[in-house]
This record gives sequence, structure tokens and C-alpha cells, in this order.
Amino acid sequence: MASRYGVVMIALIETQPIHAGPRRRHEARVRRFSTNPDLLLRLDGLAVDDHGSRVIVQSVCRDFEIVEPQLAFHARRSPYTGQTEAPRSYLVDRYGAAEVARAEERRPRPLEPTGIIRLGRTTTLMTLAHELGHHLAFALDPTKTPAHGAVWIARFDQVAESIQSMT
Repeated sequence: MASRYGVVMIALIETQPIHAGPRRRHEARVRRFSTNPDLLLRLDGLAVDDHGSRVIVQSVCRDFEIVEPQLAFHARRSPYTGQTEAPRSYLVDRYGAAEVARAEERRPRPLEPTGIIRLGRTTTLMTLAHELGHHLAFALDPTKTPAHGAVWIARFDQVAESIQSMT
């Protein structure tokens, strides 16, 4: 695949078929606002390992010219679930430096400056697109953009199209 940064080695991404995931709690909203819900369903039937996830995150972040989040993988996390933490600067903009500092005092480690995405060792491409959609919204959209609103769904679609071009 060619991008504005040269050639990306797609051979590094090996997808494997997986059963379509359970019904998601945001499914009705996604179907309503997504420009391509069929693509999202197709991506829900393909999974990658942690190496494939890293390659996809690097490529998508490079394409959108945003900083890559930290990635954390856990073997017992379902392929259909993930979690995205906002970058520290986003939280400071939203809640104020004093509130973020108080929250960090209660944590075992400071907040990640680049944000963090938590995934399973095997993750569906739809889950990866979902979490990267959040990361894009944190990086590119106004601070108070709703977590699962129409703007996020547009980012979800953009990431899904980017991932589709890699598979």
C-alpha cells in the first residue's frame, strides 16, 4: 500500500477470521450515523495479533499526523473489547491542571502524555477502529466532543476505511 509517507509493508499484517462479536451497546447509534456500517461488520469478522495491532496503529497515526498512543495488551481481554485513555493534555484542557494533578495523586503511575489504548492479544479490526476513533477524536476534535456521538462515529469510519486499505 502506498501512502504519502512511502510504501507500507502490508505483509506484516496477518488477519484471521473470527466469529462476529456480540451486540455492542453503541450499535444502534453507529448504524444510524455511520457512512459504511457494512464495512464495520466486515472488520468485526477479522482479527489481528498484538504485532498487527501495532502496525495498524502506527500507520493510521502517521496518516492522520497524530502522536501514537501507548499500547497495552492483555491475554485475558476479549478480542471484542478495548479501552482508550485520553492523553494527559486533553484531560488538562477539559478538567484543569489542578483536577488532573489530584487524580494523578490517586494513581499508581502518572497519566500517559500520549494516551493509551488497551487491547487483547488478539483484537478484531472493528475494536481497533473503535479505539483508534476515540484517539483521533481526542487529538483532532474539540475537547468536549461526546465519547460516542456522531463526530466520533465519523472518526470510527475514517479509521475503518484506513484499515480496509491495509487488508
